[in-house]
Amino acid sequence: MSDQDLKRLSDLAKNKRKAGVTREQALKSFMAIGIMDEKGEFTKPYAILESVIKKS
Repeated sequence: MSDQDLKRLSDLAKNKRKAGVTREQALKSFMAIGIMDEKGEFTKPYAILESVIKKS
C-alpha cells in the first residue's frame, strides 16, 4: 500500500467522521469491503493500517 493510498484512506475516514458516521458503521463498512475481519482486526493486505492508526 503506497503513501498515497494511506492518505486517501485517512482523508476518507476524516470525511466520514465529519458526516456523522458512527464507529460501528465504519467498522461494518470496513468488514464489508474486506479491510477488517469479524474480530475487528485488519486483514493481511491492510495490516499496515494498524500501525498508521496507532500513530494518530
